[in-house]
Amino acid sequence: MTGFASNHPITPSISNLRYYEAEDGLNSYFMIESIEPLRTLNSSMWGEGCGWHSRLMNRQVDRSYSSSDPLSEMHQFMRMRSIGIEETAALLTAARVQDRGYSQESGDKGLKVCTWATVGLSNKARAGFLRDMHELFPGTINLIVVIDGILTDAAMVNAVITATEAKAAALQDADIRLADCREIATGTTTDAVIIAATQKGASYRYAGTATQLGYGIGRTVYEAMAYSIQRYKAWELSQQK
Repeated sequence: MTGFASNHPITPSISNLRYYEAEDGLNSYFMIESIEPLRTLNSSMWGEGCGWHSRLMNRQVDRSYSSSDPLSEMHQFMRMRSIGIEETAALLTAARVQDRGYSQESGDKGLKVCTWATVGLSNKARAGFLRDMHELFPGTINLIVVIDGILTDAAMVNAVITATEAKAAALQDADIRLADCREIATGTTTDAVIIAATQKGASYRYAGTATQLGYGIGRTVYEAMAYSIQRYKAWELSQQK
């Protein structure tokens, strides 16, 4: 385990991956590129569902971002920067991408897990908590988890469950609470996740917390979340001065 990363460039432990950041004001982003396409499961509309992608992007936008056609708007953003649309699975956030957290974990049989997290907490939410529908509006925690291994479809879904549990645990341990009632938050209202696998090496049918793969996902998500939460809190405090 590498522990918390600094805000300096990252060299992922998984071979054939490259990470870079593009500073572009409120349109900054970071990108994970793979020499060979990755099997992906994406909860967002940009490269949605199951697919194969060689680029994983997390793009920052202004908090007031509004588009009647966000799919086309993102595609235009990619075209202007010569980013291949069909090859890219993307996430959108109003959180500062330079405050991303990163963690990586290694296990037996060549298993490696790398996780990036960006945390924005302007609209904290608690899943299952009763509240009026008009109170719901966007806010985002984004997770990108890359696994060096072969995952079945079931394991990909299981990975989402484990990542979500780790996200909620990190929020709980950081004492992130809803503003109006002080209940612990489990996320925000528009959280998103990409699970990506190299589909090489050892095979995995399960990704629950009792497995090495699930352990790696849980630890890296928790640590990446914890770092980004710290960075968000520091930024929020600076805005109050």
